Parts: sequence; C-alpha cells; structure tokens
Amino acid sequence: MKKGFSLIELIFVLSIISFIAVVALPKFSSSIDKTNLVKIKGDVAFIREALISYKNKLILSNSVEQLESLDENGRLFGKILKYPIETSDTPKKAAWKKISNSSYLVYIDQENSVEFVYDKDNFTFDCDFDKKHCEELMQ
Repeated sequence: MKKGFSLIELIFVLSIISFIAVVALPKFSSSIDKTNLVKIKGDVAFIREALISYKNKLILSNSVEQLESLDENGRLFGKILKYPIETSDTPKKAAWKKISNSSYLVYIDQENSVEFVYDKDNFTFDCDFDKKHCEELMQ
C-alpha cells in the first residue's frame, strides 16, 4: 500500500491556501500602512511634547533663550529628544528628512510626504493643514 496524497487532495489544499492568501494579503498590507501612520503620529506627538517641555523649562528658569535649531551634531531633534529620530535621504515609509534649519519632511509612503515647520518664536511644530495628510497626522 502506497501512502501519499492524491492529486485531488493536493489541488483542494492549494486552492484553500490561494484563497486565504488572496483575502489576507490586502488586509496585511493596509495594516502595515496604518502602522507607519501611527508611528509618524507618535513621532509628531513626541516632538511637540518635547518642545512644550523645553519651553516650560525656559520659563521656569526665567530665560529668554530661543531654540534656533532642533538638531544637534547631525542628530535629528537631538536638542529636545533624549533619543533622536533616524533620518533618511531616501523616500521610505515613516522616514524623516531635514529640509532646512526649521523644516522637516516625513514620508508617509514613497509617493506622499508631509512637511513640518518649527517656529522658533512660538515653539511650535506644525504642518500646513491645507496639505494632504497633515490633518490626519496632527490628530
């Protein structure tokens, strides 16, 4: 007696696996996109909270010092964050890039990005709400 699978059993199993892959892969892909969006939202909230903390520290010490730049020694947001955010020159998901002394770009995906601007006079870190994705990241 031979032990093994018949051709019909193999076709049946492969069709079930194919059906599961067709249904599950799009949901997995959208899950990864949502994860990147949540990471960016967390980064923005973390940066904004650090700015508020820095401003409060200046107020309590009765200092009028302005924070000209958020970066230190090539580290993105190194002046306000204990653990700086990694920077990237290539457009990959949830990657940050410095554009100028007060402007930063975050990539949502390879085609979409949002520019954030640091206002040194008001200690704010915001994007243009008229631009796509900005309002979603600021919630």
